[in-house]
Amino acid sequence: MVYLTLSGGGTGGHFYPLLAFARYLKRRQTPFEGIIFFGDRRGIEFKKRNLIEETFDSHFYLPMGKFKNRSTLRVLVTTLKTLRASFEIAKRLKGKRFIALTFGGYTSAPLGFLCGMKRAPLFVHEQNAIPGMGNRFLSRIASKVFITFPHSERYFPKRKVVLTGLPLREEIKEVRKLSEDQVLKELGWERKFTVTVLGGSQGAKTLNRLAVKLSTLLREEIRLVHISGERNYKETLEAYKKVGPKCEVKIYPFYEDIGKLLRVSNLAISRAGASSSIELSYFGIPTIFVPYPYAVYNHQEENARYFVKGGGAYLLREKELSAQKVKNLVLNHFRDPSLEKQMGEAMKKLFIPNAEKNILSHLLEVI
Repeated sequence: MVYLTLSGGGTGGHFYPLLAFARYLKRRQTPFEGIIFFGDRRGIEFKKRNLIEETFDSHFYLPMGKFKNRSTLRVLVTTLKTLRASFEIAKRLKGKRFIALTFGGYTSAPLGFLCGMKRAPLFVHEQNAIPGMGNRFLSRIASKVFITFPHSERYFPKRKVVLTGLPLREEIKEVRKLSEDQVLKELGWERKFTVTVLGGSQGAKTLNRLAVKLSTLLREEIRLVHISGERNYKETLEAYKKVGPKCEVKIYPFYEDIGKLLRVSNLAISRAGASSSIELSYFGIPTIFVPYPYAVYNHQEENARYFVKGGGAYLLREKELSAQKVKNLVLNHFRDPSLEKQMGEAMKKLFIPNAEKNILSHLLEVI
């Protein structure tokens, strides 16, 4: 019998697609003896360990090194940490036949290295339009590389690339089947033009400041739903109290059941991380993307360009950003429902369905 091992995390962009795929497997009969997870104690996967515990047959958290600082000494220390984590994983897999699927981030490296040493089948999933250093390296030893955005194919060996799209959590998918009225009733809200501001799993100070300013410019017929991030929630709440919003404001540090908020959104303002952007595409929400300018290889801007080119989104870089510009875009959509319909349909068409099924079919080929 064969075990399936998964690794990836550090941030929500790597963690949630991994979790979505693991939960998909959990709901189905597969030939795997068990599903095992490896992660880092400092990553989001440890903070959300209750989700890991209820999904995986076994899970382990190990010290892992981040390849951030490019100084020779730092790279050497990180490499040694990664190799040590590889050996720790090897101990926990001793005597087991396994294949591996990694979802990017520094936490993927130890399991990937082990596959290279053991010649075990390795599969890599890349969430972003431009891959990070880890996935570029692991693609050399991988059997297949699964990609989310069509144009990221050029960064990997062409014969290994499979366009699968991004796994989404089933609970998010289920919400789209509900009517908008059903979800509004569950939330206890009245029907109103709704703009949702998403800063990603870490929150975004720039978008928080923008949302606060925007709340003073929008009309009372508009609802502003704001996910601030847990670190910035209190200060953002205080900022709203100081300015006195003109529109209705709903602010949350984090919202676990994000599908409900997206189901009733008419427009979004968001960073362009892979998970957030694909979720917005799934719900067909026209989006004003404000990419995080310090993302590795500027991958968030490339993610956003895919949706802009497809006609479903706008791109505003931070240096171009102003509350007045965003206000004008919001009011255009508020006044013209046909604009929301046109761009929403474009966003929905850009979503690639059945990512989980496609990935699983390739894993089963090697068993």
